Amino acid sequence: MPVLVTGEKGTGKKSVARAIHQFGDSSKKPFISINCLSFPHSLLERRLFGYEKGAFTGADKNGKMGLFELANTGTIFLDEVGELPLDMQVKLLRVLQEQEFERIGGRKPVKVDVRVLAATNRDLEEMVKQKTFRQDLYYRLNVIGVEVPSLRERREDIPVLATAFLERFALANRKEIKGFTPQAMDALLKYSWPGNVRELENAVERAAILCLGEYISERELPMAVSSAPKNSDAPTLAELQGAA
Repeated sequence: MPVLVTGEKGTGKKSVARAIHQFGDSSKKPFISINCLSFPHSLLERRLFGYEKGAFTGADKNGKMGLFELANTGTIFLDEVGELPLDMQVKLLRVLQEQEFERIGGRKPVKVDVRVLAATNRDLEEMVKQKTFRQDLYYRLNVIGVEVPSLRERREDIPVLATAFLERFALANRKEIKGFTPQAMDALLKYSWPGNVRELENAVERAAILCLGEYISERELPMAVSSAPKNSDAPTLAELQGAA
């Protein structure tokens, strides 16, 4: 069953997709991920659907499997699906409807059994109105919709995420860092995080590299975090601990 994961950039949509795959019946099957923005349109079709030998100049003499074939019996995750051109949307719709496609230069349909997870930070409903995204494809993808809230909407997750990131980066840099000072954690809690979880991860990595003591202080945090105007409505660490 297709799942459409939506949310701002950096909120962790790929992590959500991977979790959906791991907790499903196909958890031991392939999980293939591709960012639809990472390739030009002509190359994206080759990556997704593969090609037959002699399909174009420079093609492998044996042809090549695409990601849909590699994901057979498992899951394919299409990140930034809102960036697909209309002709590719038609091909994707065929896979969702009929579980088959044709390689570039091929004449025989290739049958696959693939679960499609897709993600986007775009407003697909608005794109449908503007006729830049197919309505039938939108409904096919959005059988189950999962919206990932921004980090500023779930500030109670910041201490958990920051601590997990710190443990990873301290180990990678061979440092014995015990945690954050209360002032540093309050700064993390009150910052608006326009880059969401990805920005938090980068901030903690930087702090772990710069930290020379047992605890990360405000001095090690990026200036954007430590000196930015604070959101007075955001909870402090003491308030979160009291609520728990």
